[in-house]
Amino acid sequence: MATIKSHKDAAYQAAKANDALQDAAKFVFDHCPTVLDGMPDDVKADLNDGWMLRYSEKHPEQVYVRVDGNLVLPSGKVPEKAEKVQVSVYSAMSYSQQMFGQLKNSDPNLHGVIKTVRNAWIKYRGNREKDLLRAIRELQSGGVKTRKPTDDFAVFIVKHMDTARDRCKTAASRGDVTADLGLLDKQIAAFWSIK
Repeated sequence: MATIKSHKDAAYQAAKANDALQDAAKFVFDHCPTVLDGMPDDVKADLNDGWMLRYSEKHPEQVYVRVDGNLVLPSGKVPEKAEKVQVSVYSAMSYSQQMFGQLKNSDPNLHGVIKTVRNAWIKYRGNREKDLLRAIRELQSGGVKTRKPTDDFAVFIVKHMDTARDRCKTAASRGDVTADLGLLDKQIAAFWSIK
């Protein structure tokens, strides 16, 4: 983590990080102009490798020891004969989904440790992808954010009535006894009959 010396330095470091993100966005877009329509597997794999490298720098491998069947982070020197388990983002993500699921029964303590690492990595990776794609969108728009025009109120009402009907059907199919499509249709008809 960078040492921030002052508010001025904080602003400088943040601007520098943003410049680096813009440069990365330009590189990715220049080499894969369709990235916003769908990320090719090879591009996704390369980006994941880069994000995982950075994540592993920020969250280095941890060495756990088994004590009475539990995995704990040692507070002092680890005895030579203690069973050690090394966990990093690389080892945690090397498990296939099936192997990871089987750990829940075969080694629930290890499953819990690995689950924590996997969840943290997935969240980190998702946030970095969103950051990059947002920067690419800004690059494409020239930094100008465009908003869709606001719908007229009548259009808004029609859209929401249609959405209410769809949600009512879905809720009824799940067995929600409060989802009564016939009643909703009567209420919508009553709404439209009022002038």
